[in-house]
Amino acid sequence: MEGELVDLQKRILELKKKRNALIIAHNYQLLEIQKVADFVGDSLQLAVKSSEAKGYDLVVFCGVKFMAEMAAVLSPEIPVYIPAPEALCPLASFVTADKVQAMKQEHPGAPVVVYVNTTAETKSSCDIVCTSSTAVEIVESLGVDKVLFGPDKNLAEYVRRQTGIEIVDIEPKGHCYVHRMFDVAQIALLKEEYPDAVVLAHPECHPEVQDVADYVISTGKMAKIVEKSTSKTFIIATEVGLVEQLQDKHPDKIILPAYDGAICIQMKKNSLEKVAEVLEDLPERNLVTVPAHMVGHIRETIERMYQALGRPSIARTAN
Repeated sequence: MEGELVDLQKRILELKKKRNALIIAHNYQLLEIQKVADFVGDSLQLAVKSSEAKGYDLVVFCGVKFMAEMAAVLSPEIPVYIPAPEALCPLASFVTADKVQAMKQEHPGAPVVVYVNTTAETKSSCDIVCTSSTAVEIVESLGVDKVLFGPDKNLAEYVRRQTGIEIVDIEPKGHCYVHRMFDVAQIALLKEEYPDAVVLAHPECHPEVQDVADYVISTGKMAKIVEKSTSKTFIIATEVGLVEQLQDKHPDKIILPAYDGAICIQMKKNSLEKVAEVLEDLPERNLVTVPAHMVGHIRETIERMYQALGRPSIARTAN
């Protein structure tokens, strides 16, 4: 089995070179996929990488569909393929464009901030997007007393507590089912066994889990902390794909999942076999497109995020 896996990875690397393809993968992908990717990161890091895809003939995006849509928006001249087009984010489904419009009518004048974990259609109806690592800064940058926010209620609560600004949930039930799996009791048991462990939690976790964490941060920042910290033991409250990645990169450290059943079934719909199939045949069903009438507005919402952060705009580099 291991030999077959290695052979398939070698085949993918050969096809990648032949196709002049850029393979990018989210931190939650299977480790075997991460190892054939040119770049692995969180949503924000992958968005940046997508905008820098010039010089390649195609992008293979190993993640869920909303992420591949972002890549398609940011690299409009380069075809973007997703190995598993059926890989949809359940969190993203909580907020639709119609729901955003209805909330705008209920709260006239309040700006709409949507998390990147939304569909292209939903992004096309908002004022600005944010990531888990930038949500607080984006909301504060607006200089208002009230913001409409969605779809994740736990991220909304994190922003609410950090800013004191009135955060109105576009969908109060919105949540990530994976980050909902973690609880304080599990972490407490691990801390009994590993009292010096540093606890890292994603802001999509329950507020009570956030409260017992040493850091509440994105997956990209989790990776940086593990890399740079002098601590040797970490408890990670996010999807196990990141835990596996960090265990592989840092064999001298103990990287523990806060719950080893925290698996995103949608993320795992991508496979090496599907990556190879895309590179072999370029199936039309795997090509990711965003309706032309949405692209301009989505780029604007991304550019506003970067302006608010005081960073060079990735939307501009995509033009």
